[in-house]
Amino acid sequence: MKAERNGISEAEAAEQSRKYAGKVSEETVGEMVEKEGKLKGFFRHISVLQKYWKDVCEVFSLLKDWMAGRYPIIPWTVVATLVGALLYVLSPLDLIPDFIPVVGFTDDAGVFAVALSFAGADLEKYREWKRQRAETIDAEWNEEDA
Repeated sequence: MKAERNGISEAEAAEQSRKYAGKVSEETVGEMVEKEGKLKGFFRHISVLQKYWKDVCEVFSLLKDWMAGRYPIIPWTVVATLVGALLYVLSPLDLIPDFIPVVGFTDDAGVFAVALSFAGADLEKYREWKRQRAETIDAEWNEEDA
């Protein structure tokens, strides 16, 4: 029996993740960042997506740092996979249409979970980079105050 991620099989979620990642360009990344508020609204208010709140915030932070050139070392496949998963969440007509009450976003959660799984090691490297960067900035500020 196939493992399921929020109502769809893991294989189906992975296939949708690959399909949507293939639609991503650098322009798409910028468009997705512009829709940050709308997407965060989904993750904040739709129960099946709420468990990914911190993750989606981290993904948007990563995308903005990548676009600004502050964190260029993330592989394009990871950027495309994460943005593709966000595109899937935005799409009202996917495996389980979003307008169906209660279950409409379960496939979205599954696709986002698969994308997070794929990007896990790279997201952890990004988190470590952010921690080190924050420590460096704090140390510089403390030196200026001394």
